[in-house]
Amino acid sequence: MSDESMNSKLVNKAADDELDLRILCALETAPSIEIPADFATRVARKLPARRPVSLTPTHYGRNAVFLGMILTLVVLIALTLYNGRQATFGLAESLLLTQFIVLTVWLSVRRYSV
Repeated sequence: MSDESMNSKLVNKAADDELDLRILCALETAPSIEIPADFATRVARKLPARRPVSLTPTHYGRNAVFLGMILTLVVLIALTLYNGRQATFGLAESLLLTQFIVLTVWLSVRRYSV
């Protein structure tokens, strides 16, 4: 039986047409959508409570720049004192001086909104 193919003569044409008609009717009718009146309040009740918004500015970035400037200046002074006998300005000192200048300029431009 499994090797036999489906015979088109055995298929009931009337049942097939009726099934097609039922499928078409089901696809063409729009479903009725009903939203309960208290739906919005139930959804709002399930939401977590909002955290209060902080109104005080924190200035973490400005404080980090100040700390970076101070640390760069301290390391620059320490390297200058350590290499005080040499008249040359090494790569480490020049990079630290450049970083210090860039941080100072960036902070002054940000502060005065130039």
